[in-house]
Amino acid sequence: MKINTTNYSSFPDQVVPESVKNGFEYGSQVGQAIEGQWFRNYRGGMGSAERNGGYAVNMNTFHTLRLYARAEQPVQKYKDELSINGDLSYLNLDWKPVPVVPKFLDIVVNGLTEKEYNVRA
Repeated sequence: MKINTTNYSSFPDQVVPESVKNGFEYGSQVGQAIEGQWFRNYRGGMGSAERNGGYAVNMNTFHTLRLYARAEQPVQKYKDELSINGDLSYLNLDWKPVPVVPKFLDIVVNGLTEKEYNVRA
């Protein structure tokens, strides 16, 4: 069996009989192609996740979004926007981010836990 290698894919040829696809070797090649795409900084493919190493990109994005959700994001970009030639002495601001997500989380959770019925066993 040959692996169809192009600029965009290292997956095995899909136009093979079902008996070949049911074999261990074909499944192993598909698994190795997926691993190469996500964990080895795969440079082929069309999407940005594949172009930049999908797993690392998703992990970094998740970490950044988690920081924003906990109101722990870096505030330097906000300081850069408000400073004049790097001078922040005229601003008397608390630079601690306001945690907005926990408020909405509480609203959603409380809405889900409202019980409109009584269970009798």
